[in-house]
Amino acid sequence: MAEVIKGTRNLVLAGVDGTEAGIAAARYGAAEAVRSGSALHLVYVVDPYAPPLPTWPPAHTDPDSRMGKLGRAILAEAEEAVANSGAVVSTYLLLGKPSAVLAQEAARARLLVLGDQPRARFDRIITSSIIGPVAAHSPVPMVVVPAAWPREGSPHEIVVGVHDPAASIALVRRGLEVAAARGARLRLLHAWHTFGAYQDYLTVGSEEQAWTERAERELSVALETARAECGPEAAAVDARIEVVHAQTAYALVEASRRAELLILGRARQFLGFGHLGGTARAVLRESSCPVEIDPHVAPAFEGDAGATVGPTTANNRSAGAGRR
Repeated sequence: MAEVIKGTRNLVLAGVDGTEAGIAAARYGAAEAVRSGSALHLVYVVDPYAPPLPTWPPAHTDPDSRMGKLGRAILAEAEEAVANSGAVVSTYLLLGKPSAVLAQEAARARLLVLGDQPRARFDRIITSSIIGPVAAHSPVPMVVVPAAWPREGSPHEIVVGVHDPAASIALVRRGLEVAAARGARLRLLHAWHTFGAYQDYLTVGSEEQAWTERAERELSVALETARAECGPEAAAVDARIEVVHAQTAYALVEASRRAELLILGRARQFLGFGHLGGTARAVLRESSCPVEIDPHVAPAFEGDAGATVGPTTANNRSAGAGRR
């Protein structure tokens, strides 16, 4: 029988898969568990119908099969990698479709952590990845950790990507709390980019400056509101606001090169189903630092990687999600 994770919210769940990215996820999860006083559960999910070798036909798999034994070996390796972290660690071998199982088990945790192994674009098309589906449906914050993390000389800064300042107070508050827990600075980043005739109009004369100033005002209001809702430590975090005229995914990926964590929001979508837009997917794929996706705390980044985002007010709506 597959092992069952007993219900508790005071734990960090890290999925491992035998790759360097899986080890990076385990180490990140261990650090978060120690920081938050939580237990760390390392999980390996065996697809019940996965073949033991690529050349073998699909066959039913159980925990005592070759795949089950491989999973236990992978869990043992990950557990050894975090043995000196100070975290209280348990390991679990689970059966099922990995993306579905991880999203389901995440409901028992406060944080889900997965690693992202770098692969060529063609390999990604052929083999796909569970990261996108899990990030779109995880009921709790999910962090995707690059295989090469941590990197040397990473600035002690948390970056929050803000799509709609007026609707992102909870996301900003999350950024303040994470920054306070890590003793880090906070940067609120809002990128806006238009297309076609809008691009020509908004970059002429004072329109670009007016657009930027409006976004800065709205971000300032969101920041002060979030500070008022936080505890004293989070409210005192050193935070700065940055508004850039650039393609959203590009701006976020560039910011990831100078951050230790990038936080994005994911909204509840049609009929309550989660959705991950093209911008968030591009950032998850290209980010240089871990990316945290927080569900139901802010509007999702919609459209393709070049989606337009802009400040929204009662009298002035953004140009909409367009493509270059």
